[in-house]
Amino acid sequence: MVYEERIYLVGATGNIGKPLVQKLLQDPKVALTLFTRKASKVQEIFGTDHSEGKITIVEGDYDNKRSFEDSITGHTRLFLLLHPSNDYARTAQGIAEIAYNAGVKQIVLISGIIASLPWHSSSFNLGARQLEQGILSIPNKTSFVTLRPAYFMSNIFQGDVHTIKSANKFFDSREKDQTRPWISPKDIGELAAIILQEPVEKHGDAVYEMIGDPATPVQQAEALTRVLGREIAYEKITDEQNYEMLTKQAGMPHGLAFMFTQLPVSLGQHGKTVGLSILLGRQPQTLEQWIEENKTAFL
Repeated sequence: MVYEERIYLVGATGNIGKPLVQKLLQDPKVALTLFTRKASKVQEIFGTDHSEGKITIVEGDYDNKRSFEDSITGHTRLFLLLHPSNDYARTAQGIAEIAYNAGVKQIVLISGIIASLPWHSSSFNLGARQLEQGILSIPNKTSFVTLRPAYFMSNIFQGDVHTIKSANKFFDSREKDQTRPWISPKDIGELAAIILQEPVEKHGDAVYEMIGDPATPVQQAEALTRVLGREIAYEKITDEQNYEMLTKQAGMPHGLAFMFTQLPVSLGQHGKTVGLSILLGRQPQTLEQWIEENKTAFL
């Protein structure tokens, strides 16, 4: 089968990648190449029953980009999502340089809303800025679209879900009326897919912040109560207790835990992203809708 476009996906096997790939698979005009450490993981998530040539799997890793370099030619677009690390900005720039040199016309990068905070307000803000700036500085860069999502709703699985299941409550240091700027991984993945299918010139070098549902802890508790059919309570703890919970129970390093302790104040005034529904073609998911979709995880 002949496809009009080939889209290369790096980092597309997680919570964002699944809705991204599922939406792209519905487009009969595009073929996909997924870069992964294990081909079996892609097959497990997305199956093998696809049209001939619809999905190509390339095994490799970020330390040795040879397999990426050998397989990127012929692709018009690149989706790029890297987990934060000490050298992920350099890695992203290297991948982007190879892609642009091979003729890729558009890169869609998943960054983070922390890049929107004042310069060097934390080490993670600096890292996110360097991630984006590294690609922007490439001399032969073409289109470069940046998505800056806020708090992933799926982060609840890393912490709150355990006490919700065991004690019907969750803990945080936020005031009861202090919002958290939530975004659904489904919205992130689907927006990336939409951009990758629309004309390159439409989005150019756009930067899109993504806040789908700013919610207070009280509103979060009320949503959980309605969906789960049992009373879920919010219990406020001190910043010190929250930091200890993040480091000792969640295993976060100091810098990350300290950032999460500070972020409610830094991001607390950010409202729902104006225009996000225009980009998605629908309203973004609410926290309650996301909980409903993932209800079994809380039972």
